[in-house]
Amino acid sequence: MAHSGWFTQRFLIGGLSVISVLTLASCQVSQTELNMPPLSQADPMVIPAGFPKPAIPTNNPVTPAKVELGRQLFYEVQLSRDNSKSCASCHSEAASFSDAGNTVSMGVFNQRGSRNAPALVNLAYDTTFFWDGRASTLEDQAVLPILNPVELSSDSISVVAKLSSNTFYKALFGQAFGDEQITMQRIGMALASFERTMISGSSDYDRFMAGDSSALSKSALHGMQLFNSKQVNCVGCHSGVNFTDNNYHSTGLAQFYEDQGRQDVTRNPQDNGKFRTPSLRNVGLTAPYMHDGSFATLDTVLGHYREGGKHNQTQDQLIQRLNISDQDVKDIIAFLNSLTDKNFTQRKEFSKPANQ
Repeated sequence: MAHSGWFTQRFLIGGLSVISVLTLASCQVSQTELNMPPLSQADPMVIPAGFPKPAIPTNNPVTPAKVELGRQLFYEVQLSRDNSKSCASCHSEAASFSDAGNTVSMGVFNQRGSRNAPALVNLAYDTTFFWDGRASTLEDQAVLPILNPVELSSDSISVVAKLSSNTFYKALFGQAFGDEQITMQRIGMALASFERTMISGSSDYDRFMAGDSSALSKSALHGMQLFNSKQVNCVGCHSGVNFTDNNYHSTGLAQFYEDQGRQDVTRNPQDNGKFRTPSLRNVGLTAPYMHDGSFATLDTVLGHYREGGKHNQTQDQLIQRLNISDQDVKDIIAFLNSLTDKNFTQRKEFSKPANQ
C-alpha cells in the first residue's frame, strides 16, 4: 500500500471548516485498501489509507512470530490464577475488544472490577494506557491485568511455570525470540505486538475522507459538522486520526469523585476525577460508556454534555452546556456510528485461534 503523496487539507461541508486531516491528494482509495489488505509474510502491521505509521519500540519490533504468540496468549486462560479467564474474557472482538455490554468486568473468583474495560482499538497510536495512564508502554499495559488481584489475579512465577511446561508455547517463544526461555517481559512484548496490529480504519467515515462523497448520510454529515464546530467542540478532546488527544480530562461525571482517576498516578489533587480520553473508533459497539460504564447509550452521553456536567472543582472548561436540538443529537450519533468498522470486528487475524 502506498503512503506517499499525503497532504494536509481542509474539508468544507455546508460552509464550515470541519477539520484539518491527512488525506490522499486528489485520488480515490480503493475499497480493498480501506478494508485492510491481508497481512504480508514480512510485516504483520497493516496501516489503513490516511493513517500515519505508528511508532514501534526499537527493543520490540513487530514480527509475525511474535504477533502469533501474542494472539495465542491473548486467548490463553492459563494466564489467570484459576485457568478460567483470558484477556479476551473482558475484550470481545465482536465489541471492538470491549467487554460486550458489561458496566465493569468480572475477574477470577467473580471479583468485580471498578472501571469499564476499554476497547482495544488502534493502541499502536496511544501514548499512555489505562483510564488513569498508569502504564507508559503497551508492554507494561499487557502484563498488569495478569497480575492484578481483581482481574486475572496471577503471579509471574506461576504463569511462567505453566507456560514453560507446555511444549507448544516453548516452541512459539523460540520462534518469536530465538530461544525457548519464557519470562513475563517476553509475555508482555508478545501481547503488545499482537495488540499493535489491532488497527481499525475502514469505516464509512474513512471512505468519506478518502473521497467517497456517498459514504455518509445527510444526518451523519451534519453530525460531523457539529462534532467539529466551535458550538459543540467534541474535537476539542476527540481529535486526530484516532479521535483522542491522548490526554486526561474531568468531564463532570460527578460532583465528587470516589474514583480519583489520574490523581491515583500523579498524586496531584488537580488531577482528581480526570480520565484518559478514549478513542471514538467503533464507539457504537462499545457501550456502556465512561470510565465507570455509567452511561448505557450514546444518547445519554450526549445528554450529559448537553447539561454541561455536574460542575465539580476539576471539571474541564471545555465541558459547557450545549445549546443543541434533539435532531442535532441524532445527527451527532449518526456521525459517531459512521466510525464503526465492521471489518475490524471480523478479521480472522484477531480472532480466537482454532487450537484454543
